[in-house]
Amino acid sequence: MTEFNRPNEKLDSEARRRVKQLAAFPLLLALAAYLGQILTSTLLSSQPLLLISLNATDPMLLLAAHETGAIAFLTVGAVRLFAPDLLLHQLGWEFGPATKAYLKSELGPRNGFSRTIAVLERWFPRVGWVLLFALPGYPMCLLAGIMKMRRVPFVLINLAGTVSRLLLIYWVSSVFEGPVGAAVRFISRFSLPFTFAMVVLVMLQSSRGKRTTSEE
Repeated sequence: MTEFNRPNEKLDSEARRRVKQLAAFPLLLALAAYLGQILTSTLLSSQPLLLISLNATDPMLLLAAHETGAIAFLTVGAVRLFAPDLLLHQLGWEFGPATKAYLKSELGPRNGFSRTIAVLERWFPRVGWVLLFALPGYPMCLLAGIMKMRRVPFVLINLAGTVSRLLLIYWVSSVFEGPVGAAVRFISRFSLPFTFAMVVLVMLQSSRGKRTTSEE
């Protein structure tokens, strides 16, 4: 299923352009998540599928599951979560370990994304498919490409993990319908203060990320 890539190497200007092309859509979706976070109170009751199209984090999925049907929730959620994964896999596949060096140069040597990849990398040769099934996110998909996991197994395992996650979230939302519904009503009732709080939170997240990068 996997094979190790060539030794680390630096990226030339043409390769850097290619990296940016492959990373553009995943980055756009990451930025869209901030927008979805800010618009949570506006979209949750009226457009829950649009909300998870922007922000498909577990809390948003749990809240939106209460407001949508199972088929629509699973379809939109799976498309949103899987959409950037093939590009990240291709990025790792084409540039191998040089991708990690590039990320460190752009984000700082101790950025959270690179640290996550370093942790996952130690376990990947032994239980890579298990990790991909359980954690089919940005770091895992990039690492799967770096480790040369073949495209078909990558797609099948990734989708299986993504759909399983969505099914679990929908089940939890159904089991705890009362508390989840109360949270939805609370957010809708206090829409303006909640939106203000999300704006502040996004600003804090952004400034913390910039400060960490500048310090490193």
